[in-house]
Parts: sequence; C-alpha cells; structure tokens
Amino acid sequence: MMVRLNPSAYNKAHLLLTLVLCISSFTLTEPLETWILLIVCCATIIRFSLFMNWQKHQISLRTLNLLAILSAIVLATFGWQLGLLLGMLNLLVLASSLKLMLLASRRDYFQLISIQFFLIGTGLVFNQNIAFSLLYGALTMMLLLSLAFHISPVNTWSGQIKRTGKLCLQAVPLCIMLFLVTPKLGPMWQMPVGKGGETGLSDKVTPGDLSQLARSSDLAFRVNFDDDIPVMSERYWRALVLEDFDGKSWQVAPFRERIRQRYQRTNHIFTPRTSGPGIAYQVLSEPSKNPWLFGLDLAVTRDNTIWQGREYQLISRYPLQSGISYRVRSYTQAPLLPDVELLDRRLNLQLPEQGNPRTREWAANLRQRHDSDKAFIGAVSNYFQEQEFRYTLNPSPMPTNAMDQFLFEDRAGFCVHYAGAMAYALRLGGIPARMVTGYLGGEMRGEEYMSVYQYDAHAWVEWLSENGWQRLDPTALVSPLRLEFGLQRAVEYEDSFMQGSALSRLQQLAWVNELRMLLADMDYLWSRWILGFDRDNQEDMLKALLGEVTPLRLALAGAALVLFTALLLAIYQYKHWLVIRHSSPAYYYHKGLRLLERSDIERPRWMGPQDFNSLVQQQQPAHVARQFDKMTRCYLRSSYETRDDAEQQILKKRMRFLLAKLKKALKKKPPAKRQGF
Repeated sequence: MMVRLNPSAYNKAHLLLTLVLCISSFTLTEPLETWILLIVCCATIIRFSLFMNWQKHQISLRTLNLLAILSAIVLATFGWQLGLLLGMLNLLVLASSLKLMLLASRRDYFQLISIQFFLIGTGLVFNQNIAFSLLYGALTMMLLLSLAFHISPVNTWSGQIKRTGKLCLQAVPLCIMLFLVTPKLGPMWQMPVGKGGETGLSDKVTPGDLSQLARSSDLAFRVNFDDDIPVMSERYWRALVLEDFDGKSWQVAPFRERIRQRYQRTNHIFTPRTSGPGIAYQVLSEPSKNPWLFGLDLAVTRDNTIWQGREYQLISRYPLQSGISYRVRSYTQAPLLPDVELLDRRLNLQLPEQGNPRTREWAANLRQRHDSDKAFIGAVSNYFQEQEFRYTLNPSPMPTNAMDQFLFEDRAGFCVHYAGAMAYALRLGGIPARMVTGYLGGEMRGEEYMSVYQYDAHAWVEWLSENGWQRLDPTALVSPLRLEFGLQRAVEYEDSFMQGSALSRLQQLAWVNELRMLLADMDYLWSRWILGFDRDNQEDMLKALLGEVTPLRLALAGAALVLFTALLLAIYQYKHWLVIRHSSPAYYYHKGLRLLERSDIERPRWMGPQDFNSLVQQQQPAHVARQFDKMTRCYLRSSYETRDDAEQQILKKRMRFLLAKLKKALKKKPPAKRQGF
C-alpha cells in the first residue's frame, strides 16, 4: 500500500511564508502582546514540522476552532486598553498564525501572502531606521520568492532567486520615481502609543529621573545647521516646561495643559515676537512616543504639523511613533515674554503647603537680607558656589524632605536636583520660577551635523523678570565642565558615565570610534534624505526641475513621467514583443517560414511542423524541399530532445547555415501561384 505524502512536506512556498510571518511579528514586539508572539512561535514550529515531514497531519479543525475562540476571548478581555488600531493589529497577527496552522487551500495561501505585505508596511511605521528597512526589504523578497515557488514548485533555489531578484531590480527605478513624485500626505489618524515605556524625557520629573536617562547612549535627535553652529554652552534644547511642584516631583501644570488643548481644538495659533538674527537648522528627531519636540530658544517653525506652545515649546500634533523631520529658526537674542503675565506669575509661585522646613527657613532668612530679586538670586547662587556641592550621577535616595537633604546634608546630585532646588528657593523668595527640561550640548560630526543623545538630557531654571523669562542654570555654578565639554567630562572622576560600560571604554579605541561615526553617518543620511523627504523637499525638487511651478508645467511633467514609465516597461518586456530570441534555433526556423511566405508558401496556423514539411516535400521543387526538410528536422530535435548547451549551440549554427541555403534555393525558384494547404 502506498503512503500518501503530506502535501506540506518540503513545500518551499509555505516555509518561506512561515519565516516571513515569524520574523515580521518579532519586529513588532512592542505593539504585539507577548502571548500572541507565543502563538506565532507555535504556528512556526507546526509548519516547520510539516515541512520536514516529522508531522504527517495538520492539526484538526476542531482543535483550531477551540484555540481561536479562547484567543479571541483573551484578546477581547485584556486587549481593550490597547486601543482600536493596536487591537486590530494584534487580531490580524493572531488570525494569521491560526490560519498558518491550517493552511489547506490556494485561497488560504494568497490571503496570508496579502496579510504579510500589510504587516511589513505596518512594521515600517514602528521601525524606520536603515537596519529595519533593509530587513523588511529582505522579507518582501522572501514573499515574492514564496510566490514564485508556489507557481513553479519544481524550480531550483538558484533559478527562483535569480528570477525574483531580476524582477525586484526592474522595479527599483519605478519605486524611486514614485517616491520622488507621489504627493506626501499627512497622517489620516493618530497612531496610538504602544504598550512599551516611553523613551526620552517625561512630563513628570522626580530627582534622579534624568540621571537614569543620562546613562543611556540612545540617539535623541540630530541637527543640521544652515549657518553658524552655536558653541556648546549655548546649545540649550528646550523640550518641556514644568510648572507644578508637589514637594517632590515637577510636572506640566494640569491647568496649562487644559488651556493648550483648548487652543488646539479652536486652532488658536500663538506667534512669538522675534528679534535679532536667526539660526536656521533642520531637526531629525527619533521616535519617542511623545509629542514634544526640541529647539533652541526662541524657536519658530512654519510646519503645520507642529504646535507652537505659549511656553515657547514645540509640540507635534501627533505622538512621535516614528521619526520626524522639521525645520526651525531660532532667535537666541529675542526675549521670552510671558503670554499672560498674571497667569504665569500665579502658576509659578505656587508652593506645597508643607515639607522641607529647613529650606523654607533658609530662603526666608535670605529674603529678609536681600530686598531685590537679583540680589536674592545672587545669594542663592553664592550658596551653591561656596558650599562643597558635587555633580554626580549616583545621588543618594531622598524619600522625604528631598530639598532639605540635598541642600544641607548630601550636597550631591544631578542637574534635576540643582534646578529643582533653585526653582523652589526662588518661589519661596516670591520670584516666579519654573523648571525646563531638554538637552544640553551635542556631538558634532565635523561641520556636517550634530548628534544629541539621551545622556545629554538636562534641566535648568527660568525666572520671570521685567524683561521676560530669564534662563538660570545652577549646574554651571557647580560643574562648569558640564556646559563647556559635556556630561562625560563632568563625571569622569567617578567613572559613572553610562555606568562605566564596555561601550564607553571601547569608544576610547580609535577604530571603534571611527566605525561608530561611520554607522552614524549612514543613519544620518538615511534619516535626512529618505525619512526626511517631505512635502517641502518635494516642492524644492520640482522648482529646481521646472523653474516656476505652474499647472501647465506640472501637466507636461506628468505626461513625460507617464511616457518614461511606459518606456521602462517596454524595455523590461522587450523579450516578449520581439519575435523570438536569437539564442534559440527556433528563431531561424520561424525566419525560414517568413521566407516561404514571401514566395507565397504559407503555413496554416492549425498545421504542425511535421505536417507542413510533408506538404512542402510534395509540392515544392527538390532543391527547396530538401533544405526545408533539414531545417525542420533540426528544429524538432532542438525543441523535443533533451540536449546540453554545447549541442544546442551546434544546432543553432546548423540552423543558421540551413537558413542561408534555403534563401539561395528560393531565389533560384521562379515565382509560383499561391499554394493552399
């Protein structure tokens, strides 16, 4: 009795489809639930076992239906907090995994192929760096290779890879052209925040938070300056303004946040007053899942997707689920005037009702001795300079009365400790003050661009004077090296930069650092010219090509683009509209048929080569019939007998020789009446 082979055994199309689903799912570990990834692993193991013929039968339909019902119940119960879009993404991956376990028909296969293309596009929303883009490109080629094996399962790996790669190369010019000319549309909906934690700064800061962030070497954003580059001590990249203080943590004032949301709903736009020279630059921000952006004071942008806050913040209208590119002009000499001075004073004089008694008493004594605001600020600054304060990434925990412990006991902390203590002391002295968080500094790559990392996170103070908000950085009083040379130089004495990691030690090696900078250059070029290619870049390109952009010129350019596309398609398909390839003996046989047609000897379409040859032998002169008989025999041998390349080359030369002989024979034959067969 014959054993029936499992139809999925050694099925290369199913194996490639399985690998694509598994890899693409694990690139989406952040938006996908962990238990769904486990089901993807189970589906992969089942399908691989079927491919290797270790498992003879697929799981039963009853088992699959039970698993689908249980999974749907779990997703509906615990996945509601994900939101609609992430919930649908989890459901799609779950359904794909279950369908993969029971892949029974061509319809199932083509459904899964379509879903995988969609998942790859979804992955590009969450992961847009060059490494993931190359990975998703490879997954796309694997899907095309799976389709090729599904259509021609007996072909070899090398043949299918060559064929698929050739088709992908042919599509590259069209992809580039579509990338350059396709209109850049804004997001049609707001992408939800994934289940993972936010990266970068937070809208609530407790002493010690930024010191943890400062141990991260992740990239925050890059900057490309059009003009002069500001010195290190002037690179204060504003991100968040924290005005609410509860005695322990600083956060965005809830009342201020409600006002901002109301202004956004009514599209009430704030236009800052600018003065003095401006610095133009482009920012390439990494995804942070937060809406706030970065700019030097006073930052102004014309990007419609960015909201200009009244605290001189730049806020994206959508959380940065992916990277963003935007252009900014900063007026560093312009004053930061309060939008509503009464509101600013009221928010930034609020104090917790109790706590930190020693700090309260100390500030009250200083205020009694110094009537003016500047004198009081000078006295507080002198205290930081005169006492033995220390700048460190490893401060002691301060669970209660943090200001008292920091100012009078430990005297060691990070920038948040100094900024928080200074702002609190100024409020105790009746001076409106607030904390601003962002980044300070940045690593220059020659004169090309600047990279700002998470370890450049910083906090400083702004206090309200008669001329507007004034910046005051108490860190500069304790650790001037932080402003002039960056965080690494400021804390190198205690070896706490990135916790003395292997990465920080390897960066001391010249070749390692050069390799790191080379990879950074590649990522920068990818972010600027590919991810940063927006509507403004597209308009600049059209102006450079067309001069003045008018409807007539756009129409002519569109027509030229269509013709160019048609020409490319024609070039790609030239082998199909050429009659026969010269490399085949069949080319010479069909050319011989055309020679006979010119002499009124035409072969009916329904007649085969052997029958037509018999009729030619009966009705044509011997010198013509003999040459055509030899051509027909060579053609049949080349078409229906298995031969290697060397024998095919011999037959091709033979056919070319016989074609010349047939042509001479027909010239000797007088014109005859049209023959009917």
